[in-house]
This record gives sequence, structure tokens and C-alpha cells, in this order.
Amino acid sequence: MALTGDLEHLHIVDIIQLINTTRKSGTFSVKGRRGESCFIFSNGYLVGASHLNNRIRIGNVLLKMNAIDFEDLEQALEVQKSAGRNRKPLLITLIELGKLTREDAERGLRKLIEMTLVELIGWTEGSFTLDTDVITVSPECSYPLSRMEQEVSIDAQMILMDALRVFDERERDRQAGKTVLSDEEVYADVISQEEFEETVRETPVLTADDLGLNELDQLERKMPLDFPSVEIFDPAAIHRQKIKDILTGFSSGEQDAFVSFLEKSAKSRGSCDASQRKGAQAMGLILFSEDELLKHSVMTICKDEGVLVFSPEGEEELGRIIAQCLAIKVLPVLVFDCPEAPAALLSREKIVSLRRQVRERYPQVPLIQVTSLPDDHFTLQSFRDGMRAVFPKPSKEARKETFISDMIQFLEIFASYITDIFDEQKELFASDNMLSRLKERVSALRDLGEPADVSLALLQSVSELCDRSITFIVRPEELTGEKAIGVYDEKNAGPTSVTRLKVSLSKPSVFRDVIEKGQFFYGESDDEVANKLFEAIGAPLSPAIILLPVKSYGKTLLLIYGDFGGKEAPPLQCDALEILAHEAGLVLENLLYRKQPAKAQKK
Repeated sequence: MALTGDLEHLHIVDIIQLINTTRKSGTFSVKGRRGESCFIFSNGYLVGASHLNNRIRIGNVLLKMNAIDFEDLEQALEVQKSAGRNRKPLLITLIELGKLTREDAERGLRKLIEMTLVELIGWTEGSFTLDTDVITVSPECSYPLSRMEQEVSIDAQMILMDALRVFDERERDRQAGKTVLSDEEVYADVISQEEFEETVRETPVLTADDLGLNELDQLERKMPLDFPSVEIFDPAAIHRQKIKDILTGFSSGEQDAFVSFLEKSAKSRGSCDASQRKGAQAMGLILFSEDELLKHSVMTICKDEGVLVFSPEGEEELGRIIAQCLAIKVLPVLVFDCPEAPAALLSREKIVSLRRQVRERYPQVPLIQVTSLPDDHFTLQSFRDGMRAVFPKPSKEARKETFISDMIQFLEIFASYITDIFDEQKELFASDNMLSRLKERVSALRDLGEPADVSLALLQSVSELCDRSITFIVRPEELTGEKAIGVYDEKNAGPTSVTRLKVSLSKPSVFRDVIEKGQFFYGESDDEVANKLFEAIGAPLSPAIILLPVKSYGKTLLLIYGDFGGKEAPPLQCDALEILAHEAGLVLENLLYRKQPAKAQKK
């Protein structure tokens, strides 16, 4: 089976989540103006990838990690070459030669997949193909994907979370004007040797060629007109089949009703596009369950909220996922399904033990328990063990005739509650981000060497909140404009000179109050001084303005003005601006103090 589609209709993150959720095996290929990348899946796990830049391969990654050296790589490639059709993937070959540990093999593959995903997350144009018929490593290599999965495999959900974090960090660096090196620049020292490059070209490693992806173009040209790859990629079709496989024993009408609910629920939440994902906080939900219907339903509902849902298959995997989420600063929500038979993975005793272990080791992780009806004793015990909420789950054995409607109601309430939890986490994330940015800006202010640089830094900080901003130098009787952003030119044009802009301070006004008291102001102003300023620069839609004074040696030396141009004024948290202004005043004092001896020496 081969399915195709366009990235403008379905984002790559959603596709990979779908492949992971439905436990598909095969080749997922993405093409765009910048090139082509491929991912190899086995039962929803990632076992290989090819980078957009075909000079960057798993061998290069391992060399960069110092996991192997050039001699190890050349030996492994020679072994592959001499093995012919019986050759094994490079990672497996290196492991069997004793040149590479399984841990380093997994780290290297994880890094290659992460880099590849980071390059693709921002794509909104391009095409993709999911070919589930490609189920071996390559035409020349009979090594099956199932063996590869047992040897080295990567959790698709977890690597997505890592890639989203790295993508967000790189975007922030770019917006801040920092240099972001390309992957080829980072790996230049391990792809620059001609002999190595030639060897790699002759005997490919575990990426495009080694996995048989180098023949995709030829395969497409050989396909007859009725080959199923012309079928449009329809995630709903796979999703529909999955639900019908789970809900055996129910009528087709009941199955369709449940599928319709899931599809409408996902559409109502709205799939995030690439621009919405930039800077977004990755969210994780860990569902410890053996119920296939519950797992698929929760993954479907949460997917369009940007929530990555993990379904661990044991106690060890549960601990690993929690630890990795916290390591990348994602606070997951952990949901325990209701107890099953005493010998099952989710026995009552096992759940109680796991809850207490998690509670003791990770007290910050919100815990939710799902129970069966009626089970009052277990519900009360759950609250005693620190569960944030307990949800009663419908049973198809107890009430099969109403199970579908009961399950839909359960999922609606569950989704609403989970959304509220993640909204709280988003607020905490935004607060943490604001504190982090504030620390960076305070540090940057302290490194400035000229007063003009200090005033410019504050102006840029205000311009991030306001559509229009101006730095005024405070004189005894007036304000004199220095720099402005978004006033006479487009905001993206950056700071421009406004030295001809004057504001009189001869009459009482909010401007004069702020200067005299040295206190920050955010609110509406319709006094004569504000109106005179609006005559010069044009009145904003909202009369709300920001006035940020900068004091040094007990006097207000600068005043940063901001308004919202043609937009309504939003509610603002302005504490960070006040802290920056206070720090700027101290920096100015220090700069002016240093300049005094220099002036005296010149005299």
C-alpha cells in the first residue's frame, strides 16, 4: 500500500504521530524544493532516516560523537561490501564487530532522526508518501525491519518532542539575530575527507541508500497508472479501520458513530500549522493502559492540541518516558487506566505500587486515575494516593447497549479536563520563558559599553510589546525624540532617528508625573500633552500607552513611550519592563561614572 498527500493539508508532525499511533511499518518519504528525506518505520517505531543533505549520514553522526573512528567505519563498510545480499545495516555491523555499543548506536540514530525532523518541521509545502510495502532494509539487504526494531529503534513520539524543542530554540536564536549553523557546517570536520566521502558513496550507510530509499524515484517511474500510490493520503481512512478493528462485536452503525465523534472532535480543536507550532510549548500525556480503544481515542483527541501521547508497555519504559520528558522541560500528565485482572500488566496492586513510586520520585507530575464502575473503594484509595482526578470509565461488558454513547461522554469530559491542565502548563511555560528572557536581557544590558546602546536595548524591549515605540531624552522643559520603531516607518524597518520630535512638559500631564516620580505607567491618557504627541505621530486606535522611565543618579534621564497603533490594547504583565528599566539606570550610572575620570584626564 502507498499513500500520498501534501504538507499544506497535513503537517509532518501529525503524519508521524498517526504512523506511530497506528503502528505502521514502511517508508515515509517527504519531498520539497529543498530536497527529499525519508524515514523508516517498524510497528510505529523509527529505525532509520535520511537527512535532506545526503552528505550527512549515520556514519558521520557516529564519527562526530566519537563513538567510532574512521578505521572502524572503513572496516564496517568493507564487511558490508563483502557480505553482498547478506549484508546487515551499518549500525548492526558495527555492533557485531565490537566497534559500537547499542547505547551509542541508539544515540547516533536518534541524533540523525532529530536533525532530519528539525529541518522538516517548518515545511508548509511539499508532498509526502507513505509506502507500507517497503518492509525490508533495502533490496540488496534481506535484514528485516522487525530485527532492526529489536536491535535499535526510536520512540517516534519522544523524538518528535525533542525535535520540536530544538526547532523552537533555533527559531528564537534566528529572531534574536544569532548565527545558526547548518548541519553541514556542524559536521564539516567529518565529511571533508575525500577518501571517506568516496567510501560512503560506494557503500552507503543506514540512511537513504542502505535502507533502499535510493530507488524510490525509479520505483515511481515504473509504477502502472492504477498503482495505489496515486491515492490521496487520508488519515481518516486509517483511523476508521483502526476503530472498526477494535470495536468488533458492535454494529457498523455504532462503529461509524464512534468514528464520527472522534473525527468531529479532532476537527473542532483545529490542527496546528507550522507557524502556530513555532515557539509553542510541547506537551506530553502518558497513558498507562492496555485498552486499545482508550489509547487510540486519547491519541486522536489530543493530537490536534499539539499533545504528544505516550503509551508505555511496562514499568521500566514508564520511568524512562517520565525522566526524558522532564529532562527537556516538559511536565507530562500521567494517566493510569483502571485495574485489569490480577495477573495483567495493570493489576490493582501494580497500579497502587506504581502510583506511589511516581508520586515519591516525581511529585511535580500530575496523576489521573481511570476507574471502572462501580469501584468506590479504589476511587477513595486513589484520592488518598494523591491522584489529581478520578474518572469512571464505561464498561462494554456491563452496559454494551449504551457503551458507545457512554464512551463518547467519558472522552468529552476527559478531553476537557486534560485541556484545562495543559492550559495551566502553558501559563507556567510562558512565565518561565519570560523569566529566562529577562535574565538574558539583564545580562546583555550589563555588557553594553555606551549609553546609546542602553537606550536602544530598552526601546527594542518595549517594541516587542507595542506596535509603536519611542525613546525620549528628558530635558528640563521638554522631551526630545531619539529613536523610534514603527512610528514613521514599518516596524520591521527597525529603529529610525526622530530627533525633530519634541514634546513640551510645560503643562501638567501624565508624562510629567512619570518623569518626576520615576514610576512606570500603563493606561489611558487623554491630557493635552498626549494629544499633542498624537498630532505629530498619529493617534493610536486605543488611548492606552506605556511610559517607562529610566532613572540614574536619582533623575529620570530617558522615557520610553509605547502604544499599540491600529490594534486594541491587550492586558500586559509589565514587571519585566520595570526590572529592565531599573537595571538600565544602574548600567547608565556605571557608564557615566567611568567616563568622568576620562573627561578629567583630558582636561
